Amino acid sequence: AQEGGPCEKQGGWRWGARFCGERLAENAMSWGGGKGGGGWQRGGGVAAPVARNPFAPAPAGGAPAASGAPVVPDEGATGPMLGKGSELQRVYMMPHNVGHDGGVNCMTMAADGKVYTGGRDERLFVWKAEPAPGGGFQLSQDCPPIQMGQSVTSLIYEPTSNWLFCGLWNGEIRAFCKEPVKDERLTGHRRSVTCLLVHTSVLISGSNDGTVRLWTFNPQAGTFQCHGQPLNNPSGPVTCIRVLNDALWVGAQNGITCFDLTSLTAKGTIPSQHAVTALLEMQGHMIATFRDGSVKIYDGSGGESFSRPPMGEHQSNTAVEVMMHPTTQKPMLLCGQQYGYITAYDLPEFKPRGSFCCKDRSDIKAIVDAKSGGMFLTAGFHGDIMIWQWGASPAAGGGAGGGPTASPFVGGGYQQQQQPAQQAASPFAPGGGGMMM
Repeated sequence: AQEGGPCEKQGGWRWGARFCGERLAENAMSWGGGKGGGGWQRGGGVAAPVARNPFAPAPAGGAPAASGAPVVPDEGATGPMLGKGSELQRVYMMPHNVGHDGGVNCMTMAADGKVYTGGRDERLFVWKAEPAPGGGFQLSQDCPPIQMGQSVTSLIYEPTSNWLFCGLWNGEIRAFCKEPVKDERLTGHRRSVTCLLVHTSVLISGSNDGTVRLWTFNPQAGTFQCHGQPLNNPSGPVTCIRVLNDALWVGAQNGITCFDLTSLTAKGTIPSQHAVTALLEMQGHMIATFRDGSVKIYDGSGGESFSRPPMGEHQSNTAVEVMMHPTTQKPMLLCGQQYGYITAYDLPEFKPRGSFCCKDRSDIKAIVDAKSGGMFLTAGFHGDIMIWQWGASPAAGGGAGGGPTASPFVGGGYQQQQQPAQQAASPFAPGGGGMMM
């Protein structure tokens, strides 16, 4: 058996498994939960106001698992440095005089390959990939930047309805529709909107004001309305949200709270001394990253089935993404950190594949899987935007395959570059400046 290989015996893949074909140790945690423990702290959360529920009825949740989840031993390793000549290549770096004037706070990607970035400079940029003059590709503006009036703190694009939602520092949410072109303003939060999620046609927003709001579209009024009362989060200012098994997981400054989507009440809270920076659902489990660099995995009932404390130089988590390695076809967890570093881990073994630096001292603010050719994008606190590719040839110098390409991303197409001579009212309006409805 090879070290670090996947194990597909009964019970599913196992976190932290180092050998296949052998009976795993008692404390090797499986995707199915195994001896997971912790669970939701009964009575530790305060019930949120009950509102009429826009979600479908949710089945009863499972019972929390027993305690005693193991902690991975401190191997003190974040893998080799992935630089020139390694399996990871930087295939594009945005020039310093292009794009945001300040730090990039958030980034998302649409099905057509367009990339949206929001920054501290209060602007929203729309990027498309096109052939570069010297070969390969580059990112150019699809329309003039949109002045938002506030720092853009969160983004999400909903492909079914073609709505782009932008959370702002002042608590407002700007919503742009592609067809027909619309521009809506959703007000209610009192502080910055830190995270956005669309679930069963309901927009869910989390804020630093410590609340979660649910928004539904009113066809008669042609606008979004806040559904019921806001959910007061017992674990403090909200940092991230995710749905798992018909339950809403809310990561915050003081832990993770789970809300039942049927009653919209807090089921319980997993307390934490460190703020939760991201939640990612994977194979029926929830991956949670924390500000101190630790990573934990919980089963659907809140039982902790894996814990990796801060190790080596991995002492922070600022942005996270899961993507597939194009050669091994195995999932990887990319953990962005302070000072511009990213560490990649092979899952489910959690074996470090390696680390690399995007831009020195520029905290990683966003990582987005392009879902094409092993590529992903990164954005930093200094305004840097880069594209990376696993398995790229060092001699390629550009897009996948090394030659000129219309777009390296799914569904992208070549369009002539437009000069940002003016500001646009909507990223979807013809020419970037159509009439708002």
